[in-house]
Amino acid sequence: MKVLVTGASGYIGGNLVKKLSEKGIETRAFVRTTSNIARLRELENVEICYGDLADLLSLERALRGIHVVHHIGGLASDWGNYRDFYQVNYLGTRNVLRASIEAHVKRYIYLSTMGVLELGGRGAIKENQPYGHFPGNYLRSKTEAEKMVRKYSHLIPTVIIRPPAVYGPEDPQCTTRALKFAQKNLMFLVSGGKGIFPHIYIDNLVDALMLAMRNESAVGGIFNLTDGEDTTAGEFFTRLNHIAGKGDIHLVLPYSLAWGVALLMDIFARLRGKPPLLSWIALQFLTLKCRFDISKARNKLEYNPAVSFDEGMRRVRLWWDSREA
Repeated sequence: MKVLVTGASGYIGGNLVKKLSEKGIETRAFVRTTSNIARLRELENVEICYGDLADLLSLERALRGIHVVHHIGGLASDWGNYRDFYQVNYLGTRNVLRASIEAHVKRYIYLSTMGVLELGGRGAIKENQPYGHFPGNYLRSKTEAEKMVRKYSHLIPTVIIRPPAVYGPEDPQCTTRALKFAQKNLMFLVSGGKGIFPHIYIDNLVDALMLAMRNESAVGGIFNLTDGEDTTAGEFFTRLNHIAGKGDIHLVLPYSLAWGVALLMDIFARLRGKPPLLSWIALQFLTLKCRFDISKARNKLEYNPAVSFDEGMRRVRLWWDSREA
């Protein structure tokens, strides 16, 4: 088996490549010429392949002799210009799909996001949940890309993986960003922090991607993933606040006030060209009332999250403390 991983220099892609290397699986890491690949170069069984999701010829070269594609690459942010997201997340995914079909790839695994779904209710979220109303350009582009993958599924065996917020040591988004906010005493809770905050530890996500690659029952499936625990936003971010040495979070905003703050921050962000502290997407994910059913992943993928929330946060603390030392 030979595997191609797009976005191999990123957090998720890099951890996946490392796991593939440890398993002795021949892997081709698809990266841009500007990517930091120092850690990838240290791994065995890993071939570096330069290219760009916008360059179809570079993808065709990268896919020669490949059996399985993990399409991890993309532009992920809770704020930004739709054109940028569309170019990378939609057109890039289309290019990888077309090149994979031409290369007769045996399995195409697409990393989507739980955020494409309608999450405004109170029930259990399953894979057949309708698509949402796209409160941000990132989610809109990911939804359109996922729909396209489903459309092509009759031409190539596909698997769609939908994770929620990914966290863990060295994670530049959810984890490091929150810890830096905590250091500056900028952490706050919305609506008492009672909303369900869906999360997945990086190792659990990588395990699921490995299972999607090997398990025959995964083909043609869409799988929602979490760590299998209904953690509240208050529990999640208070734990990070403690790791940063700041104790409990004392600033609590009612939803109506948080909505107004998000509106003002969005206006100022557009003027400054920098992401806001509180985006519309973040506000949605801090106040969810629904729960997440991962029984399909457990049954079809044989997914059983090995790292609990407590253990995941323990590992984050060890990493953060070693970084601060």
